[in-house]
Amino acid sequence: MSTSMSHGNQARALGVAVLLAVGLGASVSRAQTLPPSLTEYAVLGVAGVRIGRDSRVLSGAVGSVDGTVRLGPKARVSSVVAAPTVRLGLAAHTGPLFCHLVSGPPTLPTCDAFSDPLIDPALLAPVPIVPGSTDLRVPAHTGTAPIPPGTFRDVRVGAGGLLQLYGGVYAARSLRIGRGARVVCESDCRIGVEGHVRLGGGAGLGSSTPTRADTARVDVAASGPGAFIARPRANLSATVFAPAGDVIVGRLGSYRGALVGHTVVVGAHVTIRGNSAL
Repeated sequence: MSTSMSHGNQARALGVAVLLAVGLGASVSRAQTLPPSLTEYAVLGVAGVRIGRDSRVLSGAVGSVDGTVRLGPKARVSSVVAAPTVRLGLAAHTGPLFCHLVSGPPTLPTCDAFSDPLIDPALLAPVPIVPGSTDLRVPAHTGTAPIPPGTFRDVRVGAGGLLQLYGGVYAARSLRIGRGARVVCESDCRIGVEGHVRLGGGAGLGSSTPTRADTARVDVAASGPGAFIARPRANLSATVFAPAGDVIVGRLGSYRGALVGHTVVVGAHVTIRGNSAL
């Protein structure tokens, strides 16, 4: 009888210890002992990341190599957040944290330590792009048959238009996709853009099958502000790799793949699912 009671007391004590550990921010079941690798990020900014109010990163990590990750009020990241500094808005929620400093409203979670740099800078070098000399234009509310791989100067898709890419490697000086228009890859494709990329409201870019977002990648060589801008309600099923430029995605958008930029700003009420092509 005394042996049975001893085992029961030990089990109860262990249960209390586990609850206390979880309440203090520890994760007794977590296998994550190192920060994520490059391919595990859904959002990564070299100099910083801002996730807007009520936005959701449902899978994939969020991180910054040299700056701060800021989560707006009620923003939620289901996986890891990693950065030198993390700033949490009111009622924001994250998975495990890797950071040197976390700030925000109480009660704050604990930070797991990591050694800088978070990501090897050699992995974040811009991809050189050599565009062609001929424009590719799709008039508003028209579509194309699948275009084979090639190089172009300026690619323009008018409002409500559809540009289909057969698959393979493409290069352009700039890419503009009008309101409600789409550029879709019918098979694995890689799109290189020397200058800026613009998606109008409700526009789409990436794999024709959203669940295969890891088969489409957009390399943006442009640096500075506005290298990649997606207006409200845009949709992405691809990885955007713009490590020298700023990536801005508007509110109410839906993004599957990965967003990598010098800085990344995600608007309010955005949904992101990680599925990297890096």
